[in-house]
Amino acid sequence: MSIKKDQNARLLILIAIVLFNIALWFFSSMIAFAIAPGQYGNVAKALWESGITWMLEPGFYDPSVSYGIRIMSIVVILISMITFSGGIIGYVASLFSSIIENARKGKGKLYIYDHILILNWNQKALELIADYRHDEKVTHIVVLSNHDKEIIEKDIARKLYGLKDKKKINIIIRQGEVFSKSDLMDVCIEQAKAIIILSDDSIEKSQDDAHVDIHAIKTLMLVANLNLKKDPTIIVEVKEHKSISLIRDKIGHQKQLSDQIIPILPDELMGRLIAQTIMMPELSLVYQELFSFHGAEFYSIDHMKADDYIKEYQYGIPIYNIGNTLFIMAESESRLFSRRNQPLSEYQKLLIRDEERYHEQIILIFGTNNKLKYILESIDLYNKENKTQIDVHHIQSNDVKKIEEQMKTFTKIDTILILSDDSLEPKDYDSDVLITLLLIQDIAHQHQAKIVIELLDPRHDDIAQSYHIQNTIISNEYISKLITQLSKNRKLYPLYEDLLTYDPIDSDIETYEVYAYKASDLIKNQLPLSFHSYAEFAYSVYVSGFQSYHVIGLMKDNHLDLFKGNLDDPKTLIIDEYTTVILICK
Repeated sequence: MSIKKDQNARLLILIAIVLFNIALWFFSSMIAFAIAPGQYGNVAKALWESGITWMLEPGFYDPSVSYGIRIMSIVVILISMITFSGGIIGYVASLFSSIIENARKGKGKLYIYDHILILNWNQKALELIADYRHDEKVTHIVVLSNHDKEIIEKDIARKLYGLKDKKKINIIIRQGEVFSKSDLMDVCIEQAKAIIILSDDSIEKSQDDAHVDIHAIKTLMLVANLNLKKDPTIIVEVKEHKSISLIRDKIGHQKQLSDQIIPILPDELMGRLIAQTIMMPELSLVYQELFSFHGAEFYSIDHMKADDYIKEYQYGIPIYNIGNTLFIMAESESRLFSRRNQPLSEYQKLLIRDEERYHEQIILIFGTNNKLKYILESIDLYNKENKTQIDVHHIQSNDVKKIEEQMKTFTKIDTILILSDDSLEPKDYDSDVLITLLLIQDIAHQHQAKIVIELLDPRHDDIAQSYHIQNTIISNEYISKLITQLSKNRKLYPLYEDLLTYDPIDSDIETYEVYAYKASDLIKNQLPLSFHSYAEFAYSVYVSGFQSYHVIGLMKDNHLDLFKGNLDDPKTLIIDEYTTVILICK
């Protein structure tokens, strides 16, 4: 009995209540029959007219019966008020209280399907949830982690404050273990349409560097062995390259999930993105929009060529094909196949510059983090691919005198990048960036240098903007937006990887990247030029550049205008020397 009580006290109490009251009913009826057999006639009648009546109707008291029956009924009524009515009411109240408590703590079985399931919790999860508010199709997000449920809910409430005009979504937080099959089944993992396995920073920082991704990999090992019914996209955040090969070659290949599992290395992707941004600061805003659900974004369609699409359809800009998949930039998936009345044919003949559109730059980088090596690698590949020279100088010191001494050695500075130290505790994120920003303000002004800063905590963006920083890269925000896009369409991953990677020296295939060029550096024709619509300008560059140049937008006076909506709508575009052209090309 002690073991049973410890295993399931609630069930034991319920059984005891039921058995005791059955016994009370039976024995009280038998005693009543023994006292006054003539009152009832037989045992069966006594069972239905004595004890059960007193128990079910505690207010029943019949003064016409004998004194023995009266006393017996009073005793049964008093006992049953405690053990029957009181016991059942107390048990049900306890049951309801337990249900409420389990819901508060995030326990119990969920019955849900086609949801986004986030396993583990870190800073990126907040940005993920915030960006899903812009997605037309997402309605349910479930988070399972071992972090305190109430703290996570408060963080989410703060993050979503002020976004009430966006699409409402259901966010369910569950506290449990991602290594527990029962906890995973309780959040209906088998019915999820996307599973996002985030790294748990609190665990990884306490582990040996040789096993930094073991928590995410163990989670994936369990998930890969479950009966997943919805062909979900499984995104895994890792810290090291060796983890990517382990996931792809062992787990993905062996479990035949290679097409579904996407291991991403945020430091590498952000390092490449930052490299592009410091060479072309306009791309900060471009990627910010393309990675989100708000504004223009990428879509994929099968079995179509860019040349066919650009002529026939008016609501999207074709990018290029990878295999049989054509990638499109558009504002909405619902209008991807809206045809023109007549195929596009008119264009202006433009003369496209080649290598002379590249300029030498001097870039200063302050700070060190895990993204730095990928930044330097990308700039080196950019130099070799485009036959230009970007000189990068790395300054680690935050000492005012040392910074001033080193800065005096430069006669020209084009861009200054300040990296955030990602080894700090979350409460100390970006403190080094903001201090360095104060120190280099005057020097940047003297050289008229552009300042690009990396932040890890989006809350610090308001501080940066007060110093008129136009190009802020919030790493966690960019990566989270990229993950939300992949959870919606995993075919986009090769595109993102391609756009963010400059060609290796030994590569036989020339790939596409995103560029931002001054119109005068891109077009040899006499400026200004006038076009009647987005479609006319995009098609003119496409045809003049031998189908290798895909214009996706323009930037003028710090205002980004990515081409979206009906591209044939009449709109005068003036391309002058102050216009920056955003395009995807080799």
